[in-house]
Amino acid sequence: MTDLSWLFLAIAAVLMLGLFRLLRARKSTRASYTRQDFLLSAEERHLYKTLRQAIGEDYAIFGRIRIEDIILPRSAPGVDAAWDALEGLGETHFPFVLCKLGDLSIACAIQLIQPRAYSRKANDPGEHPLKAICAAAGLPLLKLEASPFYDRQDLRQAVAAATRREPLFITEADGRKEPTIAELEKLEL
Repeated sequence: MTDLSWLFLAIAAVLMLGLFRLLRARKSTRASYTRQDFLLSAEERHLYKTLRQAIGEDYAIFGRIRIEDIILPRSAPGVDAAWDALEGLGETHFPFVLCKLGDLSIACAIQLIQPRAYSRKANDPGEHPLKAICAAAGLPLLKLEASPFYDRQDLRQAVAAATRREPLFITEADGRKEPTIAELEKLEL
């Protein structure tokens, strides 16, 4: 080979090496993404299927709804101990929210809890802050233990109990309880 051939070969090798490094550097600065195959975890998918069968056409089921999309604290951050405790636990979503089909008003939220035997927080004293927050907001909360099996009838009854509106009684100053108008409408005259 002549000197000129070696020169062209050396230039081609340097150009190839430079191109290789350029492509490698460009590839490393490009963002990489991974698509999730499922919106819900395996436990949540199993519960969803059984819940769908249990409630029939009465409710729409929405999954992974942020707690802040349904409940907002009225007080400033750092003032509400229950809200701060909930944030400390890292719970940000309701696994499921049931809404009435007619107007999509919120009927109840569902909290999926781990069985006590496997829960890290099983020894924690006191009540879960989400229960107190939902009670204060007037949002029915249905707590379901994660399980490999769910009974449709039990789920149907649990949803019915959670979404049942209790009559509102107004307590008078003398201790007497008066039913609301909704209760009076049920009376037969």
